[in-house]
Amino acid sequence: MKNSRGLNKFIRLISIKSFGFFLIIILFFSSFKGQLKNDYVKYVDPFIGSDSHGHVFVGATVPFGGVQVGPTNFNKGWDWSSSYHYSDSIVKGFCHLNVSGTGMSDLGELTVMPAVGELKVNAGNQENHMSGYSSLYTKENEVAKAGYYSVELDRYDIKVELTASERAGFHRYTFPKSKKSRIIIDLGEGSADRPTETFLRKVNDTLFEGYRFSSGWANDQREYFSFIVSKPIKEFFIYEGEKKQKSSSKKGKYVKGFLEFSTENNEEIFLKLGVSTVSMENG
Repeated sequence: MKNSRGLNKFIRLISIKSFGFFLIIILFFSSFKGQLKNDYVKYVDPFIGSDSHGHVFVGATVPFGGVQVGPTNFNKGWDWSSSYHYSDSIVKGFCHLNVSGTGMSDLGELTVMPAVGELKVNAGNQENHMSGYSSLYTKENEVAKAGYYSVELDRYDIKVELTASERAGFHRYTFPKSKKSRIIIDLGEGSADRPTETFLRKVNDTLFEGYRFSSGWANDQREYFSFIVSKPIKEFFIYEGEKKQKSSSKKGKYVKGFLEFSTENNEEIFLKLGVSTVSMENG
């Protein structure tokens, strides 16, 4: 009888301690859940470090992601190591692979640029960006948040919005009314590396694939990709350098593609570009 009372007392003690333990666990997770309600992401400013000698990438990416999609300026020297500098006002496209905080330039690859009007085959240059498809932009129309970037292209009245997943870049372009709206992919463009072989192929009216091999920090850099657009194209042109090709696929050193559309005012076209170091299928 005495042993039975002792056992019951022991069980009650264990139950009380267990209840106390689980109560502490519940209170801990409740407190943790409350902390999660605080949106610390809103304090992130991706522009920090992008001026002076910071060399910080500005654009959309995720932690440990393989894609860094953001604006590309003309490379004017060491301070443009990440393809972008805060002091600049000319954008020549939006690339998908970038370095950040480094002491020298590399990558700036897989450049995509929306445009309207007269077809320009090249990006132009810093001294005369109007000779190519590049555009001016202002800081007032530029926004960067954690995982998001947007800018308005003054030349074309196009709003560009970018975000990213681990291996893909997502674009949303808001076009004006035009019968000559287009999306350009220029595989010859890079921040500081040199293309050694590029390839682009139209699979159908919304799907395209290719690769870009280059020499930079590494002598043999290989990036495969595929991308899809939300609206079927009206026409598709391929150029090698400044020479127009007759086929819907091309291998060369400076291959670029032009996807042509007709758009209504404020019409949105989405583009998703996946990147792989293995194959176009994985892209």
